[in-house]
Amino acid sequence: MVKRLLIFSIIIGIAIVPAFSQMHIPITDNMQIQSNSNIKFIPDAYVFPDAPADGVIQITGKHNIVLDGDSCTVDGTGYQGYMIKIDNSYNIVIKNFDSVFRYKYAVYITNSSHININGNVFSTNKVDSAGWIDVWANYNQALGGGVMMYQTRACHIFNNIMTMQNDGVALYHCDSVEINDNDFSWNTSFGIRMFWTDTCHIFQNNCSHINRPYTDPSDCAALLMIISNANNVENNDLSYSGDGVFLGQYQHSDIPNNNCFYNNECSYSPHNAIEATFADGNVYKKNNCNFSHYGLWLGYSFNSVVDSNEIIGNYQSGIAIDRGFSNYIGHNDINENPIGIELWEGSPISGYANQYSKDYDIHDNTFEGNTLAISASKTEHSHLTGNAFDYSWNSSIYLDGLSTMDTITGNTFRLPTGYHIKNNSANDIYAVENMFNPGDTGLIAQKIWDKHDNPVKGEVIWFPPVDGPPAVYQFDPPCDMSDPNSIWYAYPEVGYPPAVKFGDSVYFDYEDKRTGAASIKLVTSRGWDLALNYRPSGDSLSYWALTETDTLYFWVKTIKFIPNGFQYFSIRIGDLKGNYYKYSASPSLLNNAHLVWKRYQFPLSGNSTFIRSNTGPMSLENTNYVEIHADTWDYGFTLWVDGLQFHPCDPVTSVLLQNGNTQDLLQNFPNPFTDQTVISYYLPRAGRVILKVYDQWGIEIKTLNDNWLQPGSHHITYSPGFDETATGIYFYTLTTPESTVTRKMIRIK
Repeated sequence: MVKRLLIFSIIIGIAIVPAFSQMHIPITDNMQIQSNSNIKFIPDAYVFPDAPADGVIQITGKHNIVLDGDSCTVDGTGYQGYMIKIDNSYNIVIKNFDSVFRYKYAVYITNSSHININGNVFSTNKVDSAGWIDVWANYNQALGGGVMMYQTRACHIFNNIMTMQNDGVALYHCDSVEINDNDFSWNTSFGIRMFWTDTCHIFQNNCSHINRPYTDPSDCAALLMIISNANNVENNDLSYSGDGVFLGQYQHSDIPNNNCFYNNECSYSPHNAIEATFADGNVYKKNNCNFSHYGLWLGYSFNSVVDSNEIIGNYQSGIAIDRGFSNYIGHNDINENPIGIELWEGSPISGYANQYSKDYDIHDNTFEGNTLAISASKTEHSHLTGNAFDYSWNSSIYLDGLSTMDTITGNTFRLPTGYHIKNNSANDIYAVENMFNPGDTGLIAQKIWDKHDNPVKGEVIWFPPVDGPPAVYQFDPPCDMSDPNSIWYAYPEVGYPPAVKFGDSVYFDYEDKRTGAASIKLVTSRGWDLALNYRPSGDSLSYWALTETDTLYFWVKTIKFIPNGFQYFSIRIGDLKGNYYKYSASPSLLNNAHLVWKRYQFPLSGNSTFIRSNTGPMSLENTNYVEIHADTWDYGFTLWVDGLQFHPCDPVTSVLLQNGNTQDLLQNFPNPFTDQTVISYYLPRAGRVILKVYDQWGIEIKTLNDNWLQPGSHHITYSPGFDETATGIYFYTLTTPESTVTRKMIRIK
């Protein structure tokens, strides 16, 4: 009942417009307004400095007042004092002022209630562009701007313009303020500043582009909420600001925050789209948190709900939480970040030494095109269920520092360049009943990194999996990997700015090309090291034996946006286990391709122009990807690639295979293999097919097939018993009415 009466009183207070006769009078300095006044100020261009800061218009201990400033401009000249100063008053309406500028605050209100401010332009008041902002400072250190309220409640601020100054609106120790449909953009401290301010409704405001132009932007925000609770923030534009939202609680209160942030645009913030530190019980739902340094930084936060947000292309991590606990992360789109979700336990901060990283519920998220989808270091008791991990570059799940996960189940893992799960922890990890694509168990085992790769690490217990689709392999690279039968992603190095998604900033260019049907075009405004990575289409996995290949050819064209242009250029050819050859080249090769097509080539053994080095035991026998790395040190660039091919390449054979006029026996995969390997072959027409395995001395080991088969692609899994074949070289032979073809394979134990 008390709550209902409070809401009713707020609504009634906001709606009150005194019915007294309207007076038409000019604005005068130090004019004191009496209760029950309805004033329409005479239009004019007024000039009133307020160095004493006592207010040009003064309302003290009064009520039931309307001030209509239609067609009035008021110039404070010296950025001091206030045009309107209100204290200990209620039921005040301030509306329609054409412009109030060059004051510290246009309106300064203390110890009051039921203030209605609408339709005014309070812009270009006090502004600073240097120095660090103390976000913990109280009202007596307020910075200046449009409206300041202290110990004021049940107010309504709407349809105003308050731009080009420190703050739009500043609320200190207030509650129950409704703020909507205002323009607070292009301020230099905060769009809306809240300090110990609760139960406000903030919606449909433009708080974009809040930045200090000459200092670190991390101390300003579109919305600042310091020790502020139970506020509802929805449908605001908080983009392009130092932080979209900054919420802090540090050691000042044990009351749960319980703020709700719905449907806000927080993207393109040079610091964080949303930052909440030492915060409890906040809900972040359906917000856009894209292309910022961090999407959501929730250090030392707990009991948070992060649900159904878009978190794409951030510099460092989509979601980052140091020493948080009991946080729910579900139904988010977390794509093209260096790290999708980053959880860790850093050095303790005073007062929080007993707070640990633990108890996460992470489910039903979509991770696509991240370099690392989830990284958890010293994080315990987490549940990962129902997530979809697509096209991770390094790993879909990376665990480190004695991390333990209670549940990794019901997830879908699809085609990472590196690993599905990389366990760098000493603990065993239980990850059963997940679906892997491809569903080949031999391939899945290769893409799980654990004690079988390093005996001091814990085991990932991933078997049994849910049946996934069978493996589809590309055993020979196409003669033009830049044509539309391919998929390209641009991945960032971990710790560098964002990846960009195919179909967004990486796409086929059918007009500007050098050969074939199209070129690949990458457009990025953030030019740190990006890796333009090739994949075959159709959810197939490339598995190339390039030992008989000698040269890589490609066309390239660029646009550089600074005179020095590209600072880094290399090519990588790698495998599934993180091993790769790196071919380092002079960035002048990309700079020379500015606005013109250039064709480059180099032997896979390397040369003086493309210097080869290797990471790990890389071999051209087992190759899975090729990618182009470029870097302009954060100045952005455009890059076209066309005609990318390994030589020799026989396009005629590819056409014949597609037209079904010749048979082919493909290289087994994996090779070398331990427990099993897949042998694939193509039949142009029906007939008897014999597939046999021989040892290196020509002794028959096993007949894998001796049947009549229909035309098309066929796959068979060879799983020899432990005593059937020893470590060594073997041959498999395909015999059809057309011909007999033999290939070599290697078994290791």
